Order: sequence, then structure tokens, then C-alpha cells
Amino acid sequence: MKLIRLTLFLVAAILFENSVSVATQKIPSSKRTHNFQVAAINPTNIKRSDELIGIDLKMVRSKYPGFNDSAFVVTCDGGEIPSQLDKVPFENVGGKILILASFAPHEKKTLVVSWIEDTVIVRHYRKMTQAVLGMKVGYDKVNGCYTGGRFVDVDSTTVPSDHFAHDALYRIEGPGWESDKIVYRFYLDSRNRNDIFGKKVDALVLQKLGVNDLVSNSMESYTKMLDWGMDIFKVGESLGIGSIAMWHDSEAVTVSDVSKVSCYVSENGPVLSGIYTDYRGWKVGNETYDLRSHLTISAGSRLTKVDLDLKGRPIDLCTGLAKHEDCDFIRSGPASPGGWAYTALYGKQSLSGDDLGIAVFYRVKDEVKVTEDSLSHIVVLRPGDGRLTYYFGAAWQAEPGGIKNEKEFREYLEKAVAELDNPIEISS
Repeated sequence: MKLIRLTLFLVAAILFENSVSVATQKIPSSKRTHNFQVAAINPTNIKRSDELIGIDLKMVRSKYPGFNDSAFVVTCDGGEIPSQLDKVPFENVGGKILILASFAPHEKKTLVVSWIEDTVIVRHYRKMTQAVLGMKVGYDKVNGCYTGGRFVDVDSTTVPSDHFAHDALYRIEGPGWESDKIVYRFYLDSRNRNDIFGKKVDALVLQKLGVNDLVSNSMESYTKMLDWGMDIFKVGESLGIGSIAMWHDSEAVTVSDVSKVSCYVSENGPVLSGIYTDYRGWKVGNETYDLRSHLTISAGSRLTKVDLDLKGRPIDLCTGLAKHEDCDFIRSGPASPGGWAYTALYGKQSLSGDDLGIAVFYRVKDEVKVTEDSLSHIVVLRPGDGRLTYYFGAAWQAEPGGIKNEKEFREYLEKAVAELDNPIEISS
């Protein structure tokens, strides 16, 4: 019996070490463990998987001044669940404890946040999100192009004033961010539009993309089907998917004429990753603006959250979706003034020739109008005090276990709106 107990203990210890956490230092026995509880409630009759829950750090520290954000763990029903500390250094916020949990309809969970004082513990979970910014080093600059050399991952970059599209300075032409479902990127040049990579696997793949595209020749390897997937979307001069623009003189003006652009990997964690971009001196007409963009994606989600902060004379922003042939335009039905709405497209708009659904989600109260031009379906939105939040997302037919037809895509859109309208409720 003693041998059986010892064996079980060793197996449990190995599993805990490999799948949950690793301590960076020994914890003295004199260290005290502290904890607090919060209740998390699913207010809907919908089963909700991989919901990202945020607990405000400022609130935590006001109630528990000794809280140590370098040595905490979150448990539910006695088992550890994935969590992440989210401190965005560029925003005037105190940060959050992010927790990933799934809920049955109307389920209530008790989440226990425990910490140990005066130490550091690093916890390792399955990484389900990633943000990457790759930049060329060791190159020869030939006719303005960054030729040869290799790409290295960096935390930030200030875009050179002479940078242009396809000069091969940035891997995949700009930053990328992904969940286990899908990959997005935007072009870190005068285009500043969002693009989609479809995945045939649920593993993270950004570290593979574009690493061998060392010479600018507009023939990137990821335009062909690979084992993980491919670049599946044609953007061109359209708004791509959810790209940022300003509504000026009845047209969408993308973030192109800018004095200075700085881009950062703001988060790169197991349950949330993101890209922060600071655009200084964005010229539109006779006005100039400063714009801060924060794009984030969470584990298990197809959606990118877009948080914008615009400084300058009040004006309307806009976003939208690229038009492609043989696609159905879908728009949500009536919604409450405080609720969310969407515009979407579904059809054979994938470069691989199969079906793809794309959508933009926005608050009804922010909507000015839904319109279009020759290249894009456009949603004009009015920021409140210069701030605006919206989401965009895509669902590829070849995604493993994913959405296979328009009926399923429409169901997904309605479920996404219901979840946005009814976030998980948190109470202490």
C-alpha cells in the first residue's frame, strides 16, 4: 500500500510540474499563502467554452494590499485553471488577472485566487495565443529592399521613414497575432490593412511563417498551401477585415499618411496576446491626429478585439470588409441600443477556393451608418471621447472541427453577439 501511495504521489507531482507550473525558486516554509474568491456566472442559456474573464488589479489591490502578482494561481473546484497577468504598459490602466474558463448554461463557478508573499513563481500552461513581430538583421540593402540576412523576433519597432511595402524589412510584412483557431496580421507600411491566415491545425504557427522569405519578390511561400495552412485572403486596396480607417468626405481613409509609427508586442501569453501601435501625425484632409491601436486575441476565439484611442478634432472612424464575388452579405437584425450588431460576408472568398466567413462586430450606439464603396462594405462608427471598441473575426471552412457552411456561420454570428451582449458576470 505504501508503494502504491508513493507511486501515485510521484506521478501526480510529475504531471503537476509538466502541465501546470514550475517554480523559479524554492518557497520557504515560512511563506504564507493568501487567497480570495470571486463568483463567475454565465447569465445565458448558451454553453460557453474558453471564456476570458478579467479581474481588475486595482480593485484586488485595494481589497488585498499584499497581493503578489508575481506568485499567484487560480483554481476552480480544486483544480488549477489557466491564468495570466495582463499589464499593458502603454495604457493608463492598472491591469487585470485574466482567467480562462468554460461554462455550462447558467452555470456559476467559484474561482479562488491564491498567492504567496515575497517570492516569484512562474506558471506554465498550454500556450493558446501568440503575438510576433519579426524584423530583418544582417541584411544588405539593395534598391531600398532588405536583401539576405535573417529575421529575429523583437518586442518593438519604430518604422523607418523610408520603409515601403514588400521591402522585406518585417517578417510577414508586419506583426501577427493568433489563437489556436486562426492567425491575423496587418501590413506595417502605408497599407495598414488586416489580413487572414487560415490554419488546418490547432497548434500555434506564427513562428513558422515567412522565415525563409528573405528577398522581396512578392512571391511569399505562405501563399501556397502548407502543412499548417496558408494566407487565405485577398486584401488589395480594400479594408480587408476590420482595418482601421477614418470616414472623410464620404470615403474611407486608411492609416497611411503618418509621421511616425511605433509598434509593440503588448502581450504574449497563454490566454491573451496582442499588438499595440502608436500612430503619430496621421494626416487626413487638413487635420492631423494621433491614434493608438490595441489589437488582442484570446484563447479559443476567432475574434480580434480592437481598442482605439484617437486624439484630434472629433470625427467619425470606420472599418469594414473586403468585397469578393459569390459572397452573401449578412447583417444582424434589430438590437437594443446597448447591444452589439454585426455585418458579415460568407462565400468562396478564400484564396484556397473554399468557403470563408468574415465579420465585424460593433456596438449599436456607436453606429453612424452602414454603407459601401466599390471595394468594401463599410461601417461608420462614432468614437465616444475619442475611444472606440469593435471586434472582427473569420471562420475558414478548412479549420479543424470548424464552421463548414453558411448556416453554421450564421449560428456562430448570433452566438457571438449573445456572448458580447451578456459577458460573464463577476462578483466578489
